Amino acid sequence: MSTLATYYAKLTDMPDAEYKVEILEDGPVKKIAVNGKVYMVDYNIGGDSIHSIIIDHHSHGVQISPTAHNAYTVMNKGEVYQIELKSELERVHHSHEAAAAVGRQVVQAPMPGVILKLYVKKGDPVKPGDPLCVLVAMKMENEIRSVAEGTVKEVLVEANQKVGLNERVMIIE
Repeated sequence: MSTLATYYAKLTDMPDAEYKVEILEDGPVKKIAVNGKVYMVDYNIGGDSIHSIIIDHHSHGVQISPTAHNAYTVMNKGEVYQIELKSELERVHHSHEAAAAVGRQVVQAPMPGVILKLYVKKGDPVKPGDPLCVLVAMKMENEIRSVAEGTVKEVLVEANQKVGLNERVMIIE
């Protein structure tokens, strides 16, 4: 069986967990594999970003809202998830960018919001995965973490400051 498309999904809250999503068969009911487990999925798009998704005969009313390029907020039964979705090509390209970014990391706001708190200051050492700050967007707290090892060279924001999409927050070298 050939794969029609492959995507990689990450939950913003769990950056180490990645899910490989493969579209195996397209049609009214799609055959999808998530980390190798196969599901039969049917869905209808309703108004106001509400999707009726039926997975293995269980119905879910899910609200999906785009928040940035390849990023979505997904609400299912009161649970809210921030998801980043990449195609196989984007994932390969991003891994090359991350390897090149080891020398200097410009931390940007992934979405418009307010910087609630800062965990680091100029001169602090950081390692990959260390929390840098908290961004509040759409009534949700999003922890922004370091992707590389280095030292905080510049903090460009203050607590309670509004930031726009891709606005520079700090520089790590």
